[in-house]
Amino acid sequence: MSLGDSFISGEGGRWQGNVDMAYSQTDSMFGTDRATVCDSGGCRKDPNRVYVDGSYLDPTTGKENGCHRSDVAEIVESGIPVDRKFNLACSGAVTDNVLPAAAGGTSFKGEWPQADQLKDLANSYDIKLIQLSISGNDLGFSSIIGSCIKKFLFDPVGQYCWQVFDWDLKEKLKREVPNKVKNVVDQVRKVMRDTGHPEGSYAFAIQSYPSPVPLSSSYRYSQGVSFSSSRYSPGGCPFYNQDTNWARMDVVRGIADMLEGVAAEKNVHYLDLQWAFDGHEVCAKGVRQARAGDTLAQPIPSRDAEWMRFLSVGISHGQGQEAESFHPNSYGQKVLGRCLKAFYDLTSPTGRRVEYTCLNSRGQGVEGMHLEPLSRS
Repeated sequence: MSLGDSFISGEGGRWQGNVDMAYSQTDSMFGTDRATVCDSGGCRKDPNRVYVDGSYLDPTTGKENGCHRSDVAEIVESGIPVDRKFNLACSGAVTDNVLPAAAGGTSFKGEWPQADQLKDLANSYDIKLIQLSISGNDLGFSSIIGSCIKKFLFDPVGQYCWQVFDWDLKEKLKREVPNKVKNVVDQVRKVMRDTGHPEGSYAFAIQSYPSPVPLSSSYRYSQGVSFSSSRYSPGGCPFYNQDTNWARMDVVRGIADMLEGVAAEKNVHYLDLQWAFDGHEVCAKGVRQARAGDTLAQPIPSRDAEWMRFLSVGISHGQGQEAESFHPNSYGQKVLGRCLKAFYDLTSPTGRRVEYTCLNSRGQGVEGMHLEPLSRS
């Protein structure tokens, strides 16, 4: 069972790597667009084959920014040996969208609060795992990323977004957002108790977020300036060095530290993902975009690919939906699924609270993922 936001719902799973080219309604774009369907009548795009169970469209608006639960979402790819897997997470969700309505929870994109959906399922199924990814949207992470991009492309050189957001973000990480996540944990546990699932009868875990961008020293493109920078095109990673280092070391790590603290206080398991994509972030050295010869049948190998969706908006690479930008692509989601399976295997036998970090092995693809005990140093 997965609850929470876009990083666990499957946002970005349509894409199998990145490629800098104009969007095509018929071509797979060197095998990157998994929504491509070909038959005797030709090829077309059908995102509903990737974003399943009617989650492609937002039913309240009819727009293409629904919950985006992909067919390769983390819980689906985990391979955990159970009869059913449920993905209740929704792209764009905040903590209020997870809380039950009775505790102030709110509906989102035409769906009841996730805890109320959980209640219905828990009345009928023996729940083995609840994996929670939440807090990024409460912190306005996507807005921060968007501001960093706009400052790089449109503002005078040297106006950094970290200088605008740093104080407010760190204040929220200290008080406001941890309390919101704690409340979610308490309310989910209450739902489970009320439906006959006491603590210890299921594994409950919080996970952090993988970094979408590398440290500035690990970019394969120099910083450059605005739209002329190769980080904009072909890279799809238009960030200043200062902003990207802040995002990696202050924002991603700050969120991880906050969630680890909540997990410890609330006695739930914790899976740290902040370094899971190390070396496979957007524009990282040592990996590449898809190229001629890569196809849907034989795509770019995961060991060579970026595992995050690049900036999928703008003249150079306006592909799919903007909301998919800087979310795990299908390779990234398979990586997270592999992490989750290994993590679940460690949580289920004892009930003892565990903390692990998921890491990749250099030179390997999805198969190289492994867990290590989380160091507090």
